[in-house]
Amino acid sequence: MSREFENWGLRYSGCDGGDIGSPTSPAIWVCGIEWGGGHTPESLASHMEEDVNHPPRGYADWKENLAYIFNWQIMKILCVLDGGIMSEYKQFAERAQPFVDGGRGYFKINLYPIGFKDTSHIRWHDNFSTITGFQSKADYLAWCSAFRFPRMRKWAEQAAPKLILCLGKTYIKEFQSAFYDEGSELTHEVIDDRDLFWGVNSQGSLVAVIPFMVNRNGLVKNASIQRFGERISQLLTSQSTRTQQSCAGV
Repeated sequence: MSREFENWGLRYSGCDGGDIGSPTSPAIWVCGIEWGGGHTPESLASHMEEDVNHPPRGYADWKENLAYIFNWQIMKILCVLDGGIMSEYKQFAERAQPFVDGGRGYFKINLYPIGFKDTSHIRWHDNFSTITGFQSKADYLAWCSAFRFPRMRKWAEQAAPKLILCLGKTYIKEFQSAFYDEGSELTHEVIDDRDLFWGVNSQGSLVAVIPFMVNRNGLVKNASIQRFGERISQLLTSQSTRTQQSCAGV
């Protein structure tokens, strides 16, 4: 593996950013799988030259949240979590400005730093091997599991977000590795025939894994998004109450 890729892959690569938060001012994190669209070898090499030692500051303009279907679906459920209704997501995006430079309370990241058009391993170009040092996508994924996910777990320990909203239930084990506690299982619920997995990690962060929100088998119906948001909001309220009681010695 190349030292350049190691330095990049173990830091805040693959993140869109925003406000990472802190234990005294916890944020909501949204974690996807990887950047969409797919890297070319040239674009990957260019990204690897960027400074990712610190959390990225986020988008320059809130309208970027409405420019991509993934983001505007996220705005819907975040709007519900904020106490609104799903149909007001555009107004919410302008007012709260999630993932935007200077905005507060929201941070957007991905499990993996390299973007692919789909999950097929044939997307691994020979030039990717030259750039990263991995001979195959399988080698790259194994490295992320062994080294990048524990680093992400450290990020979550340090910032202690109040919620880590993870999208893509087929990656539940990867999300658990990055954000949850080893050996602990997530609670499983079904809402509108869609799966919700959740649990509270040792830092007190609610970790929720929901279906991907941009394919027909995922969480795409507006009414279902509303119900998922309301349920996760209930879980956040319950966790906040338990934390307050614990601090008060109840």
